[in-house]
Amino acid sequence: MVFVTTTVKKWTPVFANKRYGRLVVDMLREVLSRHQVSLAAYVLMPSHFHALMGFKEITQLPRMMQTFKSLSTRRLRPILSDELRKVFEEDGAFRLWKPRFDDLVIWSDKQFKIKINYIHNNPVKAGLVGRSTEYIMSSSGDWILGEQGLISIDKNWSWLN
Repeated sequence: MVFVTTTVKKWTPVFANKRYGRLVVDMLREVLSRHQVSLAAYVLMPSHFHALMGFKEITQLPRMMQTFKSLSTRRLRPILSDELRKVFEEDGAFRLWKPRFDDLVIWSDKQFKIKINYIHNNPVKAGLVGRSTEYIMSSSGDWILGEQGLISIDKNWSWLN
């Protein structure tokens, strides 16, 4: 299992727009399926993304993240407002995401619990909602309420099989 974080260029809160956020969540679902990656937890914040993902081979991570960033950028660019499009254009290139991502391999139940709590409490800490389950672009409702959210969550660790 890997904890991953990636950030929008200049920490621009582009995903505060629900339409843009939903499109990126849809792209994540598509990329996870394409790369056969399991998603244990996630949150798409206005300017960044956190996830706990399971890989049969950890070497898939860079390629999967490259695909996610590239696809979400291509699909989001045509629908962005002119104002936002200008933020992401530089020297004739359009870049939505920062070029890098951070990852941490999770080795223990304790680490997993710390990271899943961090992911789910991120919108509360940011003052976006009062309770984590109120934030739709998160797996909090899956874990706490047992209600399926926007992306299926793998609680059975199927990537280990």
